[in-house]
Amino acid sequence: MECDVQGIMGEQRCSPEMRSCCAFVKMNQQFNILKIETSCDSGVGNRIKFWECVSVDVLVPGYTFSVYGRELTIMSIDEGEMVFSYRDRTFKINRHWQVLGTPEFDTSNERIPKQARNVFFFSKDKEDVCEWTVDHVGDLVSRMNENNDEGMLWKNIPLMRELIHEFKDIAPFRSENINPAYKAHYIACCIENGYIDKRETPRLFHSLCELYRLYRDFESPEDYDGYLRENMDKYYFRQVDRWIYDLAMIVSDPEWEYAIQRWNGLGGMLKVDPVQATLEWEEVIYEVEKELDEQLKDEPRCMGFCFSYWSAKRTALARRGIEWRSPSTMNPGVIFD
Repeated sequence: MECDVQGIMGEQRCSPEMRSCCAFVKMNQQFNILKIETSCDSGVGNRIKFWECVSVDVLVPGYTFSVYGRELTIMSIDEGEMVFSYRDRTFKINRHWQVLGTPEFDTSNERIPKQARNVFFFSKDKEDVCEWTVDHVGDLVSRMNENNDEGMLWKNIPLMRELIHEFKDIAPFRSENINPAYKAHYIACCIENGYIDKRETPRLFHSLCELYRLYRDFESPEDYDGYLRENMDKYYFRQVDRWIYDLAMIVSDPEWEYAIQRWNGLGGMLKVDPVQATLEWEEVIYEVEKELDEQLKDEPRCMGFCFSYWSAKRTALARRGIEWRSPSTMNPGVIFD
């Protein structure tokens, strides 16, 4: 799918004040908790949603409040992230870009007639005025497309985080400049064009999927103009739902046998080291790739380069306390060049 920035936005414009509003500025925030219930194979419109918001001002270590009949306790919080416990599990969420979805597993039935999950994310306070910036987001998408064409997907990691930050800081998902259906279409373009690798940054990819799903939940029929009716795949949520549940299990416990099975089934014929599903990996992989780009800039990209790259990558990760097995190690019967 080609993402046509001008086509998507049409005649919509943003003010100079909006253009000066960039991502990652300090803002008043609220912590959002959604509970979403749906029957298997149901469509977008017939899902049940419950939504609670908590001001970030009350989120201090030790603070406990009830979320849908269960206690949620804040363990630590700073400007960048929050750690909390819920349903006997501990979660860490980045306050700037992450959208954390956690399926509930309350039954051992092979086919669950009704699925439920909780979605956690930070957004700007509803009283703040900081609209979505058309020019800025269009520039992010264009830059990611260029990196994709050059085979430099690692450069898209901070850009995609910034894109998510721009999108999710509109509460509640609707503004005069862009509606939920358009935002979902933008995200679908990023996913389908492969702007990030879900097996390099699974939490980032998971956040994209969750945000796409939320926008589809909050869209309305009048959001669809001629462009969307012609270009948007309204049934793409079925593929996204499969990724959401697989990735939620993978990132929650990469060592779990079932999670490893789902990890190996994410795509491609080659096995990938499950360490890439860990938080420790995702926190350092951008800096590692940036370091390797500089270190190997004079190496000819010819036959055998992959082994030099993997060796340097393994060394760089080891310095950061991560033991990584390269594709050649994970797939001993495969010939690489």
